[in-house]
Amino acid sequence: MAAARERGRPAAGERADVLAGFFAGVAPRLFADVRASGALSGADERTAGREWEAAALHALIRGVVAEGGSADEIADLVDALHDRVLSRLEPAKVPELRAHLARRYDEYDGLARTLGKAGAARVPGAIAAACARHMLAGDAASLAETLAPLLESLAEGASAALAEADTPGLELPAIEPLRALSRRLDGAGIEWGVGASGLLASLGLVRRVNDWDVQVEAPPERLREIYAGEPYAFHGHGGCHADWKLSFEEARTEIISRFAFFVPDGTVRVRLHVSRHWRGLPIASPEGWAVAYALMGQYDEPELRARRSERSELLLAHLAASGADPARLDPLLAEPLPEPLAAQLRSLPRRS
Repeated sequence: MAAARERGRPAAGERADVLAGFFAGVAPRLFADVRASGALSGADERTAGREWEAAALHALIRGVVAEGGSADEIADLVDALHDRVLSRLEPAKVPELRAHLARRYDEYDGLARTLGKAGAARVPGAIAAACARHMLAGDAASLAETLAPLLESLAEGASAALAEADTPGLELPAIEPLRALSRRLDGAGIEWGVGASGLLASLGLVRRVNDWDVQVEAPPERLREIYAGEPYAFHGHGGCHADWKLSFEEARTEIISRFAFFVPDGTVRVRLHVSRHWRGLPIASPEGWAVAYALMGQYDEPELRARRSERSELLLAHLAASGADPARLDPLLAEPLPEPLAAQLRSLPRRS
């Protein structure tokens, strides 16, 4: 909890209040929509309500985990959330409900572990299917299709509610168009991460994000297959940029394929490493983007260089304070970096 306050976050209790308020305002309304749709036909109302509450709370916790933080911070927040949600019950009923939640959480976490990183996009559907079976509805498959997007919206909403509480006044483009594009990457098994100003905002280093820059390692030909039929502008190498980009104007999103830069001694690859999650979004590495901004500050169009250099300095100062991850730093040092930049990277403290 102290670590959270040092970074400017509210304490666990305050963040739990935000989540409990979000849960109380949204989860019952979503369940009412499920009931009105007829998808609960044949289910016992009390059983269905109890199962929905367990799955909905688990979705909130997935949102908490996606938002990032230490294991202790997350545990404190989840405990505080449960205290607030369960406080409205009669005390005698609390132990039974806690035991029920523990059973369902074990089951749903087990599904996530079984599917693993490669199957992460299928986790909401698997949890929805399990929840639908527990509700004992007449058509469990149809009910699962109804529940899956609602549970995912709860996870994403919880992550966004926490992020807004942690960073009030932040100006962001709409996230849903980005999510619509990224779902295609998830479906294709392609890892992705948000960089540029989105990365800086996730670290509290800027207050405004004009658009989303998404970094992937997939080749441009694969991306063009994935987004066939979607309106986008394609950009090849240009200036100091040795990568490819698909720009989606309406979504205010640019997908960067194999991020790289031309430098005097060759080409510097800045490979994707997901460093954390924020607002439910995977965030690229500060080490990689510190290098990218430094190179753009040297070799990009002259009118852009000062701003690029400032952003590199922000990220390098952040890394000097928090420590760099050797697994992300060492591959960069193996690239043909200009020596002054390489010296800056070597001087950074390393996290154990």
